[in-house]
Amino acid sequence: MSIDEQWYEIQLSVPWVVAGAKSVQDAINIAVAEVGTRTKSTEARSSEILVQDVVCPSCGYEMEAALCTTDFALVVLTVIVEMLAESHEESERVAKRELGVRMKDIPLTVLEARPVGEADEKPEMNFADLGRDVQSRNETKQT
Repeated sequence: MSIDEQWYEIQLSVPWVVAGAKSVQDAINIAVAEVGTRTKSTEARSSEILVQDVVCPSCGYEMEAALCTTDFALVVLTVIVEMLAESHEESERVAKRELGVRMKDIPLTVLEARPVGEADEKPEMNFADLGRDVQSRNETKQT
């Protein structure tokens, strides 16, 4: 570890296709297991895998971002890893490089990157809230 390096927490969106899942829950379990296996083999100090949520625009019902058809399922995951890097930009590159070589042909989108130790008291935000204005997000949380 060089003097200028520090730990960064990087959140990435990972869409994962699962073949042969019998139900949505099976697809989620398989996707988390497969991504977890690949994430474990990186240089990350720690990792966490979450299923992203989406909100129905008409009724506001929140559900997991997973779609299951006859033979295939798509599960959208958030992978949170801690990587050692010299800057914010380098942390994003390192995370995408480390995960990208283990997840061929999977588009990795960085959602957020921040130094570990920065104030962890951030308002809780659901990924389904992205694109909604702050007032409507707060109204949803109060109900």
